[in-house]
Amino acid sequence: MLRLFFTILLLVGSTNAHSAALDPFRILNHLDNYGNLDLRNKPYTELPSGLVIKGNLNIAKTSIKSLPQDLDIQGSLTATNCGLSKINKGVQIKGYANLLGSQIQRWPSGIKVGGYINLTDTPLNSLPPRLRVKGDLSVIRTPLETLPEGLIVEGNLYIGGSNISEFPDTMTVNGNIFLGGNRISKWPTNLTLGGAVAP
Repeated sequence: MLRLFFTILLLVGSTNAHSAALDPFRILNHLDNYGNLDLRNKPYTELPSGLVIKGNLNIAKTSIKSLPQDLDIQGSLTATNCGLSKINKGVQIKGYANLLGSQIQRWPSGIKVGGYINLTDTPLNSLPPRLRVKGDLSVIRTPLETLPEGLIVEGNLYIGGSNISEFPDTMTVNGNIFLGGNRISKWPTNLTLGGAVAP
């Protein structure tokens, strides 16, 4: 009987651990000497507001669904194969943003990212007008149908496996455009291309 009681107690405790918000005290357990916050595979469901991360943030394979509005990541974001579906306005990411396999459907305007944005294998269906990406942009294998007017990609653009068949009237890609088998029926009237187009 006593063994059954402890088994139930253990199960209840583990269930609670799988739906925990990350509090400021627990953060210290996951920070390294460089200011990187590694929450990969951890049982957290949300981040505290006002969080400033001096290094990289890794939330891969977590159930975290949104990034709080005032989150400041002074390194890069890795949010691969996780539950992330919402990035609130005001989030700042000084490095790259790797969201491969996340649940992002819409990339909001006003998000500052200092490097590439990888949205491969996400349910992405919307990018904001005049989006500027300071590196590569990948929308490979997404349901995205259109790229935003005035898009500027400072690196390469990857669209293979998406539903994109037309380009906006004005678009800048400083690197190469990798079509990945997509057939484009409408090309920009005002295209600035620094590299080549690969089929």
